[in-house]
Amino acid sequence: MSLLAGARRVLRPSALASTSRALATTVESSAPTPTSEPTSAPQPSTSSRLPPLPRTPPPSAHDDFVHVPLSGFYQKQAERMVVPLPASLFNVPSRPSLLHKIVTAYRSSLRAGTASTKNRAEVNYSGKKMRPQKGTGRARLGDRGSPMLKGGGRAFGPRAKGPDGWKRKINRKEEQLGLKVSLSDKWRSGNLAVVDKLALDLPKTRLLQEKLGARDWEDSLFVTTAAGLAEQGENERAAFALAAGNLPSVAVVDNVDDLTVWEILRRRKVVLDLDAVDQLIERVDPEGPWVDEMEEEMLLEAEAEAAALVQAEFEALPVEEQERQLQDMTTLLAAEEAAAPAEVKV
Repeated sequence: MSLLAGARRVLRPSALASTSRALATTVESSAPTPTSEPTSAPQPSTSSRLPPLPRTPPPSAHDDFVHVPLSGFYQKQAERMVVPLPASLFNVPSRPSLLHKIVTAYRSSLRAGTASTKNRAEVNYSGKKMRPQKGTGRARLGDRGSPMLKGGGRAFGPRAKGPDGWKRKINRKEEQLGLKVSLSDKWRSGNLAVVDKLALDLPKTRLLQEKLGARDWEDSLFVTTAAGLAEQGENERAAFALAAGNLPSVAVVDNVDDLTVWEILRRRKVVLDLDAVDQLIERVDPEGPWVDEMEEEMLLEAEAEAAALVQAEFEALPVEEQERQLQDMTTLLAAEEAAAPAEVKV
């Protein structure tokens, strides 16, 4: 049984059928028997109760993970390997209000402002006092740039606040929860994909566009790591970066620390490589032992897949060849047992 099949929890039809029969039996038994003499209305029995509805089976061990097929980047091949992802990161309930708060705070932090008015020190006038302080019978007056005069500097006018002027505070836990919610929404909508690596042979935008179009990834966010790109070689790294830079609907994030909720939500698809998944888990949940469990579960999946392939190849052979291979295997096992040292009993 696959991991996806083991993680599904459904109500069995047999349980539903037995419940329906029990309900029908209870209703028939509680119905009053017609008689010739008029009787009072039947009183409801306190002892008869409706049978309980079938409950959902308890969650299994696989409910801690959600599973995404491992996609191929070069061609649209059949996904045979499944990548387990922690449910605490990729299956979190939706929080639209939190996403709105994080996105508005992020976009406000990008503002610098264009309003700029000159004060009395910036206007192009002399700083000489216009008339004496006393003896004229008029009010006191300073230089020509006074805000009281026409054409003078503006007192307390609008000014550019700078990057920190529009900044809104977002708590670290809110930011981490926002990443979880946004990634979970992508997974629930089927817009989350995982690949083994991101690489391109030639820095051709048309070649990359054809590959993305074959997989419906035109409007996508690719998340990788600097280590993952370094393993692919400088040529493949530069080719993918150059080709993706010419596509306005494609964005590449080569550092998980730079991943934001705004970048995730503004793209329709999110494509992660395996290195990015590991670093993302370490960033959001550094204390959770998810990486070791994911590697163990992926190893079990790979072993099961290899065993299924070997079994299929063996069954496709003729009967004589199957018998010959079984005989050779039996002989080999017997030879290994004979060559093994005998156990010393104490």
